[in-house]
Amino acid sequence: MTTAIHYSPVKAPAEAGQVFGLQVAVLDWLRAYLHYSKQEKFPFLISDEAGLREVREVAASINVDVDRLLPYDGRFPRENFGTFSTIFRIDPDPHHILWQRALSPDLNFAFCGLAHAIAGLEGGSTLEKYCLGPSAAHDAIICPSRAVKAAIQSFWDSYGDYIEQRFGAKFQCAVQLPIIPLGTDTERMAVKVIPTKRAAQRTKLGLNEKDIVVLWVGRLSYAIKAHPLAMFRAAEEAAKKTGVPVHFIMVGYFMPAEAAKQFQDMAHDFCPTAKVSFIASDDKRFPDGLWAAADIFLSLVDNMQESFGLTPIEAIAAGLPRVLSDWDGYRDSVTHGEDGFLIPSHQPPPGTGGDLSAVLLGGREVYSGFLAKTALSVVVDHHAAAEVLISLIENPELRRRVADNAKRRLKDYDWQQIIPAYESLWAELAFKRVADNRQWPAIPPQAPDPFTMYAAYPTAPLKVTDTLSLIANEAEINLLLRHEINKLALDMTIGLDDLLRMLKWLGLQNRPTIGQLLVQFPSLDKARIWRTVGWLAKLGIVHIV
Repeated sequence: MTTAIHYSPVKAPAEAGQVFGLQVAVLDWLRAYLHYSKQEKFPFLISDEAGLREVREVAASINVDVDRLLPYDGRFPRENFGTFSTIFRIDPDPHHILWQRALSPDLNFAFCGLAHAIAGLEGGSTLEKYCLGPSAAHDAIICPSRAVKAAIQSFWDSYGDYIEQRFGAKFQCAVQLPIIPLGTDTERMAVKVIPTKRAAQRTKLGLNEKDIVVLWVGRLSYAIKAHPLAMFRAAEEAAKKTGVPVHFIMVGYFMPAEAAKQFQDMAHDFCPTAKVSFIASDDKRFPDGLWAAADIFLSLVDNMQESFGLTPIEAIAAGLPRVLSDWDGYRDSVTHGEDGFLIPSHQPPPGTGGDLSAVLLGGREVYSGFLAKTALSVVVDHHAAAEVLISLIENPELRRRVADNAKRRLKDYDWQQIIPAYESLWAELAFKRVADNRQWPAIPPQAPDPFTMYAAYPTAPLKVTDTLSLIANEAEINLLLRHEINKLALDMTIGLDDLLRMLKWLGLQNRPTIGQLLVQFPSLDKARIWRTVGWLAKLGIVHIV
């Protein structure tokens, strides 16, 4: 049995110093595959010189003989696909491969893809291909986390409902969704965090050993990564309550570039005690990043773009205790309280995000705008994060114990274990492959309600029994609304006059439930009320219990 990699060149960022998470994931996977695969030769289905050049460069970088690479022209399936038992892509897009197989009766391979981010129109169009095209039970999309599997299954379930309504026919996508995590190079990380590098990095930052460094690593983007407010508030609360010098350092690059001022302004307003610094990922002073300098890793993502999260795994390898939002693939690497901490997250319930889908489908918002507006109704409990930070800051032994416990998980994320899991799956798919069965052709909704498709991402949805407390005064609200990134989803909430009425009513009540709020304003769109509640809680204007 032989697997061929159907390969396309990785799209690189347009600006120097930027690194796309997908680019890292694809190239890291390719290095690991060439290093740990049991195949003697590596067939690649490649349609252009750029892709072939990229594969050869990766092979050379890890001293794999380029003669082991066998390039085939992917544009000629009849001539070049017939000798393979499985064809794999390092993304979930089957392109035309399923149809190429169906149109050539002598081809009988299994297809397998790897899911990364699946949000947005492009993600929907990709998942649609498995329903429209002649997929089969011996095909698979590998999911890096349970939440990604649940999201894909939600999409396909909705598609099946559409098929039944449209054609009166039962439909269920037969493609398998096995879960295999992504990996990290633990040996490479170990070199980055030796004691001498810790001392050197902290000296360059002007720190002493009493200073506590809370580290974030990743894109600095409120639109496609994480709104920073919850992390700023958690760091500030921890600094105030402990009296310890807390330095929250965010390592990455701003995207878009104008986000730099927005992050800096928000840090200035909400972190008067904690010190916040932004370090470019390509800062020549820190070629190994700041993993060695850090004491705690903090990442409160709230975005549907996220699907797995490599940085929390890198944090394990760096020996850092982790404080993470209880969100999609982040939660898979944590047993709360033992090898990390999960901070509760909430979002409006399924069925309340249709307007968000509409702005994406109609072109009112680009992908990043859709993600940003959606995330502004996602709540991550910054008070809970602050309490965890306080415990870790005040208890060095807890930091050590949690980090050491997490290191026991590293074997689960070592490429040396993960690549054999891929090859075992491919062998199973090849064994199960059967004659092709065409599927019902149909056109599904391509932009599903995000709070339905991603219902598995947060800890739990908001509920009608949740209670509300107005906790911000007028001055605090005005301060929050000075920041544009806090207001960009106002077209998804109730109108300003209704919002003022709602806040006035909340101020006169004693912990009303969300259900009572819905009853109090019967003329308002209920979905907009749910999103408004999420937004108010995200900004800390109301508190939800």
